[in-house]
Amino acid sequence: MDDTALLLSLGFARPSAREAAESFRQVFPGVSTREGGRVRAFDERTTVGLMLGQALGRNAPCKEAVRRAQLELGMDVSASTAAFCKARGRVLPSTLEGMSARLCAKADALCGLDEFSGVWALDGTTFQASDTEENRAEWPYASGPKSGCGFPVVGALVAHSLVGKGSSILVTAPWKAHDFRLYVEASARFKAGELHVGDRAFCSFTAFAILAEAGADGIFRGKDWCRKGRQDDVALGPGDRLTKWEKRQSKRSMTVPPERRAGFPDEITVRVITAKIRVRGFRDEEIVVVTSLLDDKKYPKEKILEWYLRRWEIEVSFRDMKTTLRYEFIRGRTPLVVKLEIGVLILAYNLMRYVIARGRARGQRRGIASTAAAAMAFISTAPMLYAARRSLGRAFSRLVAAVEADALSRRKRKNYVRAVKRRPKPYPLLTKPRSEYRPEEVI
Repeated sequence: MDDTALLLSLGFARPSAREAAESFRQVFPGVSTREGGRVRAFDERTTVGLMLGQALGRNAPCKEAVRRAQLELGMDVSASTAAFCKARGRVLPSTLEGMSARLCAKADALCGLDEFSGVWALDGTTFQASDTEENRAEWPYASGPKSGCGFPVVGALVAHSLVGKGSSILVTAPWKAHDFRLYVEASARFKAGELHVGDRAFCSFTAFAILAEAGADGIFRGKDWCRKGRQDDVALGPGDRLTKWEKRQSKRSMTVPPERRAGFPDEITVRVITAKIRVRGFRDEEIVVVTSLLDDKKYPKEKILEWYLRRWEIEVSFRDMKTTLRYEFIRGRTPLVVKLEIGVLILAYNLMRYVIARGRARGQRRGIASTAAAAMAFISTAPMLYAARRSLGRAFSRLVAAVEADALSRRKRKNYVRAVKRRPKPYPLLTKPRSEYRPEEVI
């Protein structure tokens, strides 16, 4: 991937239309873009670049994007955000999704894949959206708030790469949707040779049958009933055995259409691993892990447990996206714009992971906050470098070197007092719709 073509295709500079189209096809082959139509000041690539700046600026408002267009890109546009907001609505969600997937795949390739085509940690998360009628129709309130006193909650099933650390939104749904239901909906996107790592929500006969259809494998946290053995179990070692699960009717199986379930085998063989986890500062805990990787020579028990314990990295990525980049609340007022903002968040996150992977530094952590600040400083100077016909590739290499040198040190574990530290907020809860509050009660 050519660095200059990457930067031009992401909209960090304003080349000619032909050069922009060529660079986009080179970097993101197979990704559809909106072609034709009248020439606009905020074309699709420029709009995506400005939206990326918003995400790297920690969910900056549209006013900041318009100011960047005026000062950094030299665009003769109005200070009003109306034109830019309309341009955001014209961006194709499939374009953002394809760009994110491409960057995630390139980060995986730089970090080096083993025998799997991808190792993905799976989990569900939620975002809050603006309280509008359109958003409420798509995503209702969470349980508890009265009408007009809460926010629509967007549920999403996220796949986080344990190799290149990129992420992908598999499917979105209301917050009430169970993670396993979303997993079944997203099964059409599964690829052969993948390895899925998940918690108890994904451990079932149906999940392993779906993975077998796709030619993939899984490592899931088992429930208590998985501890029980059968007479025909095959022992592979201490706390390691092969057992058979039979196809039965259950709540999980009802999420799969009957005609598809009829094609599942009557029984499948899984591997059940029981181990005691010891972590300093915590009580010992015995866990059960179920996997479809049956070869104990190729995949020892210790390696299976190591993959499962790395599942926690997806929780860290949620913290990076929602807390560090400040995307816990999405300002979009329509479902389309909400999905676009989430798509841009994933694109910006994968871009930072690609920059970190370019450093090729193994075993050291890189902070997303410092990486976002470095990337934001870089894209502020990219238009000036391009206008002066300076090498964008050389400047991008300096960005990679700066991020590579900025490693997070391993801090010693502190002793925590078992007491509540966080104080309550000085504002009361909403007890009536926002429109009914008096002006002096509104901040």
